[in-house]
Amino acid sequence: MIKPCLFASPVGISRFIRKETRAMPNKINWKFLTIVLCLLLLAGGIYNYVRQVSLIRADTEHAFQSRSELLGKFVALHRDQVTVMRNLLADRYAQTATEAAPPLGTKQLPALGVWAVSDSKALGNATVTGDLAFPPTPAMQREIASAIGMTPQIKAALQFNADVVWAYYLSASHFIYLAPQTPVEQFRFSNALYQRSYWQQASPKANPARRMILSGPYQDLAGKGWIMTFAQPVYDGDRFLGVVAIDLRIDTLQQLANVSDALGETMMISEHHHLIARQHGFEPGLHVNPPLTTKLIDWKEDKSSDLWLSSQVVKDELWLVHRVQRNQLYWAAARETRPLWIMIVLMGLVMALSLRLKTALAEVTRLMHVDPLTQALNRRGFFEKADMTLAMAQRKQLTPVVLMMDIDHFKKVNDTFGHDTGDSVLKQVGSYLGKGCRPFDLFCRWGGEEFVLLLMLEGADDAFAVAERLRQEAQRTRIQPGDQPVTLSGGLVRVQTGESVEDAIKRADLLLYDAKHNGRNHIEVEAALRPAT
Repeated sequence: MIKPCLFASPVGISRFIRKETRAMPNKINWKFLTIVLCLLLLAGGIYNYVRQVSLIRADTEHAFQSRSELLGKFVALHRDQVTVMRNLLADRYAQTATEAAPPLGTKQLPALGVWAVSDSKALGNATVTGDLAFPPTPAMQREIASAIGMTPQIKAALQFNADVVWAYYLSASHFIYLAPQTPVEQFRFSNALYQRSYWQQASPKANPARRMILSGPYQDLAGKGWIMTFAQPVYDGDRFLGVVAIDLRIDTLQQLANVSDALGETMMISEHHHLIARQHGFEPGLHVNPPLTTKLIDWKEDKSSDLWLSSQVVKDELWLVHRVQRNQLYWAAARETRPLWIMIVLMGLVMALSLRLKTALAEVTRLMHVDPLTQALNRRGFFEKADMTLAMAQRKQLTPVVLMMDIDHFKKVNDTFGHDTGDSVLKQVGSYLGKGCRPFDLFCRWGGEEFVLLLMLEGADDAFAVAERLRQEAQRTRIQPGDQPVTLSGGLVRVQTGESVEDAIKRADLLLYDAKHNGRNHIEVEAALRPAT
């Protein structure tokens, strides 16, 4: 390979290359730019996806907080109602300690195994029935009267609160006060009531702290569907009298669990992790064991990688929890950002197609300007660049020269060895000449076995030496088989000021013709470029 130093002095060429590199604008690497843009689009998509995940979590937190506050107020309201009932009954019972119990008419119902208070005026909108084996005694009459004393408050509560199914007082003395009024044939006192969970949990042995009990859910004995119970024990001093309670519809709790839109599912669970209510229907007996926290907005992850929020509605008794499956969260974010991802994919496809189109156009352009066999410029490519090269030579005060060379006896090579061998010779010559040129020189396959080079030199004195070294480099070509050498002839001229490249080539062609007729295997040089002897 001919080094740049062969064309002129090393210092001069080095200086020229540095100046020219600074002067020429950087070429745009479209492939790199396309990759960068695609990465930026991908980064933007990922950012928006992560942001959407954060927004969904924030919306879920807000909805859960709203549900927690509503449920907390709902439960507090009904717990207060139970407390009021307990206080009314206990206070009235204490007040009548020294008073004679008011007479209450009762009737025996042997067929049903109960007795019932028949004084409808005293009862109001309530029913009182008791075990037939325990007829009302004066002490029981006092307790019954105290329970009936709750009727005005209970009636008002039932009238303006559709969530309450029943309000009642179950006495340890084998009777029950129930509101609203229900036919005895449909519901009446039974010893089986003492087996209900709210009674057993509220008993003195199970509940020495006398706290309010949450029980359920379970099917209502009177056919009102799934209900849950708030119950509180009633005492006269240290003596356990019974339990006051209200039953609430599970449907209402489920409606509260549906307030506001949120990803995932809200559930209400008891202290033993039994499901009480859920957002999408109710499944009795389901056990839910989420990771609980005392903080309202504190995401926790279970063993299945599900995400949970929790809120303590009643301390150590009632929890509101919300579950979001991790895949559900990610798919929701993907759905929300789907238009952006579609746009990113489309833009990526457009950029990829644009890059392929640009590459294809660049290849087509290259094929239009480059000889496919030797990879040298064709005439079109040569003339499109020649004017710019000459202008640069004039600006840099360089000497432009045209070297035209021809492979000697090339027709004989084709006739003797075949066109494939001839093509191989052309490729080799083109490769050697191309490697010997600098990036700013022009190298063209003029036609057939003819080549034209437009060289820019710092001075005319080195023109012949440069041309001869290029010719010698090209003559490294070998004909196979046999490793036979080839020779080249050439003509060398200087491009005069104001002269076109085409005219200079014509003059070089005449010198090439002379070289052919003067024995070949050398370069004919015009007088202005002949080296001094």
